[in-house]
Amino acid sequence: MKVLFINPPNIRSATSTPENDFSIKEFIVPKHLSKIKWSEKIFKSLDYLFGIGSGVRYGVRAGSRWPFTMDQPVSNYAPYPFFMGYAASNLREHGFEVNILDAVAEDEYDYQKFLKQIKLEEPDLVVIECSTPTIDIDVWFANKVAEFSKVALAGPHLNENTVGEIRSDNPNISFYLLGEYILSSLKMAQSQISGVYNSEVLKDLDTFPFPFRDFKSITKYFDPSMPTPKPQLAMYGSKGCPFKCTFCSWPQTMYFGNVALRSPDKIAEEIRDAIEKHGFRSIFFDDDTFNLGTKRISKLCDYLKEIGLPWTMMGRLDISPDWLYDKMVESGCVGMRFGVETFNIDVLKNIEKGIERRDFKKTLEYICLTYPEVMIHITMMSDMPGQTAEDTEIDMKIIKEMGFSNDNIFRTYQLSKCAPFPGTKLYEQMETKLDEATLKTYTLYDGGQDTIMKNL
Repeated sequence: MKVLFINPPNIRSATSTPENDFSIKEFIVPKHLSKIKWSEKIFKSLDYLFGIGSGVRYGVRAGSRWPFTMDQPVSNYAPYPFFMGYAASNLREHGFEVNILDAVAEDEYDYQKFLKQIKLEEPDLVVIECSTPTIDIDVWFANKVAEFSKVALAGPHLNENTVGEIRSDNPNISFYLLGEYILSSLKMAQSQISGVYNSEVLKDLDTFPFPFRDFKSITKYFDPSMPTPKPQLAMYGSKGCPFKCTFCSWPQTMYFGNVALRSPDKIAEEIRDAIEKHGFRSIFFDDDTFNLGTKRISKLCDYLKEIGLPWTMMGRLDISPDWLYDKMVESGCVGMRFGVETFNIDVLKNIEKGIERRDFKKTLEYICLTYPEVMIHITMMSDMPGQTAEDTEIDMKIIKEMGFSNDNIFRTYQLSKCAPFPGTKLYEQMETKLDEATLKTYTLYDGGQDTIMKNL
């Protein structure tokens, strides 16, 4: 039996709908042109002067904690889909033939062309990881796949509340996988019983097979906020996050607060195996919170120093001592990514960020001043509960005074707009403040453009 995991294209415009198969009348930027130098400025000029390509948005879905779209192809960013990867390796371990097709990683924007690629695989079962901003596309695409294969819908948008409506309107979709589906996908494939499969969170990664990497797109995954040499190996040093940020989807919708910390020995083993098989030249730790456990990370740094590749990570500023950041840099860390959101402590309390040290800003200043050539990328957020436009302006002033500018690869930032994804505590809070129609305008759940929070 062959099980195929897929990440469909993510492209839309105001004219694309399920009724016209999400076809786009406007000019679509050819993927090869999007990679040339100065392409972004050229295309923006053409849009401004002649309206060429106006209204078309290109996005990411599977593997992204914050699905978004942009008005230019996201050709230099594709997150590795870890849930797919671990689910696929588990199925292969139990005798199933598996593969992953990733349209986003391949810069494929044509839905019909991608459907043909799926058919050529001759799958018995297709698993599609959905997201909130793309749920209309994902459901439509699942029905197209259901014309020639059994199909399952998975991903963070699905929960006890959302799945009922989708299921009643789409009888051709056979399976629904709620929450983390690494283990439940095996039960589904073995039983072949149509219906809803509840999540069973994998709590021990050390005894589990490494995520599946033997597929076409494996060397195309890349995080441009951490521009290390390609091919870049996406790694999990841990899975999950112990913190309770109300807006953050995955900890609440996928693994429900569970955290699985991997041993440094197993992490190093997987890295060496992946380098040998695929020739990776750098490492990006795409953990929810990489720097959990000071002794554990210190031991991992010893291994990373031996491996000798430049590496980057995503973590929190308030949970590690300065000496550990020193050791990270000494072991080859050339980039760090932190979720700051805001420097306003009151707003951080509103979103239950769980800041352990109020002086986390001093840690950021220490790293920036001590290591000027270590890439630091911070994620900021607007439109959070209790946050004013003035608060955001103050945050922007602070980071600019610290040298953060997207013209400087060593100090970059992104400003996302807060959105209450279904299944999160923030969504529950917004149910009392926003009408149902507004809450279900899912295409606006996009950190790259205005969100429904602006209605508050």
